[in-house]
Amino acid sequence: MPPTSTAVHHVLQSATTPGCLPTNRSVFFSHPATILTSIYVWRIVMIKSVKGTSDITSPEVLLWQHVERTMANTAKAYGYEEIRTPTIEMEELFSTSVGQSTDIVEKEMYAFPDKKGRHLVLRPEGTAATCRAYIEHQMNLQPSPAKFYYMGSFFRYEQPQSGRKREFHSFGVEALGEQSPVQDAEVIDMVMTMLSRLGLAHLSVDINSIGDDNCRPAYKDALRAALAAHEGELCENCKRRMSDNPLRVLDCKREDPLLLESLPKSADYLCTDCEDHFHRLLSTLDSLKIPYRLNHRLVRGLDYYTKTVFEVISEDLGAQNALLGGGRYDYLIRHLGGPATPAVGWGLGLERLTSVLTARYPELTGSLATPRVYIVHSDMATAVAFELRRTLADTGWALDLDTRQDGFGKQLARASKRGGRMALILGEDEIAAGTCTVKDLTSGSQLTVALADVAACLASTVQK
Repeated sequence: MPPTSTAVHHVLQSATTPGCLPTNRSVFFSHPATILTSIYVWRIVMIKSVKGTSDITSPEVLLWQHVERTMANTAKAYGYEEIRTPTIEMEELFSTSVGQSTDIVEKEMYAFPDKKGRHLVLRPEGTAATCRAYIEHQMNLQPSPAKFYYMGSFFRYEQPQSGRKREFHSFGVEALGEQSPVQDAEVIDMVMTMLSRLGLAHLSVDINSIGDDNCRPAYKDALRAALAAHEGELCENCKRRMSDNPLRVLDCKREDPLLLESLPKSADYLCTDCEDHFHRLLSTLDSLKIPYRLNHRLVRGLDYYTKTVFEVISEDLGAQNALLGGGRYDYLIRHLGGPATPAVGWGLGLERLTSVLTARYPELTGSLATPRVYIVHSDMATAVAFELRRTLADTGWALDLDTRQDGFGKQLARASKRGGRMALILGEDEIAAGTCTVKDLTSGSQLTVALADVAACLASTVQK
């Protein structure tokens, strides 16, 4: 039974009186007028978002929608279809694909047992989940390649920082079933087009080939031998990685850059097939006039990569200039229990991209707002007001209908406060005449038009 007003007054009075209540009691407010409490109250607690997560609200969400829409439309134009995979997956999907020795699996996954003891995770990345769906739904029986794009939330338990959160959002593409280096070039060309359409310039590609199962073992042996001579200079993580996965040492930010540059290069150990694949890819990028730089230290942080690895960078971003990364993973689907299927793709963090766009184009978010029309109406005009909004749904305006039905002056004042650009006024005279008064809330000018002509009137206003 909810407390009476007298009881609530007593509780609040006691909560503000030192020494009156135990110190281990709390009161939670979900609304200023709502109190969820027991008899004992000590302090008011506000429930906040979880560390490493954030709310995306207006006007920031307008930029997110613009980015997602631009990228999705570009992917569709390249023949890619959207895929949506579950937020929770089996833990073994990522321990098998991403690699047991990676930071993601060792330290960063949100892993938990369900009520039946099955080990589940919140997905830390999108490629493995897409491959799982490809196998489960036997997409290999359909014409190849299968080409997908996706966007959504992913989760990694790491230290939150600018552009990197524990819940983060990614946009990614995957092309499954094609081994041609031209397919590698296509996914690179696609993202360069996406970023260009979003207004980013001075883009280039850092690229490398890390070989495959035929030639990479010899490269790993050479790398281990070279690292052994400098073991005393390595961080503790890299000392362990020397035996497990020496390529990860090249990706370590704690090691001396001069030491890393002196290590053997994967390009010098490529087999004939990998070398031919890499040269054909670079030749295709040349023909597409996509600028690139050979980066022999580039290996990416996930174990499933083979042959091509790349990052897209912007010269305008300073030291932290990488916008996204990707590469080829020809063995991943087979390792997950599916048929041998060559594949290539990339993933892009949307927090990183939107922060770059905001810093570079601070006026962009405001320009994305949908112009707002406020429908002001009397009590007897409610049905006409709703019908008018239905007929205007495709005009490109945000149609805000006042539901308080008080005086026109108060409704117009609320329209201005809510950012209305135009007001459509429906009173008794307008209803009787089958008309609508269209008022410009900026200039104050107004005119009366037939209800059938309101859409054309708004269209002419947008063009101005």
